[in-house]
Amino acid sequence: MVQKKAEYGAGPLFRAAGTVAGVMTGSALLVLANVLLPAALVAAPFAGAWLVLPALIPAGPALVACIYAFNRMLTGHEGQVYQDFIRGYRMNAGQALQVWLPYLLVLAVIAVNLAGLPSLGPAAPALRPALLVLALLVATAGLNALLLLSRFSFRTRDVYRLSLYSFSARKRVSLGNAGILFVTATLLLMTTTYLLPLLAGTVVFLVCLNSRPLLALVEEKFTLA
Repeated sequence: MVQKKAEYGAGPLFRAAGTVAGVMTGSALLVLANVLLPAALVAAPFAGAWLVLPALIPAGPALVACIYAFNRMLTGHEGQVYQDFIRGYRMNAGQALQVWLPYLLVLAVIAVNLAGLPSLGPAAPALRPALLVLALLVATAGLNALLLLSRFSFRTRDVYRLSLYSFSARKRVSLGNAGILFVTATLLLMTTTYLLPLLAGTVVFLVCLNSRPLLALVEEKFTLA
């Protein structure tokens, strides 16, 4: 019996190395697309935290582009992260801003309320956990919306609806994404926010990996065969 010779680059180590290289490429592209954010984080202690808000506006289109590239990589399109990132950015940048900005504004309002809690005196300890949970829910819904936008051509209002629908339709996916965001935020608070550019690509890749069942469900129920 003649055995076929394995193709060069088809082994698990090569695939793992390709995945790591793809995640690193996506991380670098995320940093480049959000070049204002590190500068805003550095300047915030001196000029005010409000600088971070406008610096986060480009994060929406960049996240959608990175999710698009990583999802393509997970379905077997290896070695094309750069091209897929650019393609995803061009296709979705406009709608990504429409989807992202409302979530960003709600998170900014929550952040302002968290900052003002000390002035409330005895009520502050009770309100802080509630606001933090609300922020986590909003961030998870926003992340689900960007995931859906990266894969499907839905109207913006339908993206909002499906991002909320995903909480009940795929509870494990939403809990997993919330857990990833929670662990990331905790790590940044315990260390330094300057780690964010280094962690961003890995966090997005983990979210894409965790969200595959949600995307499969939406494709099955809300798209034409």
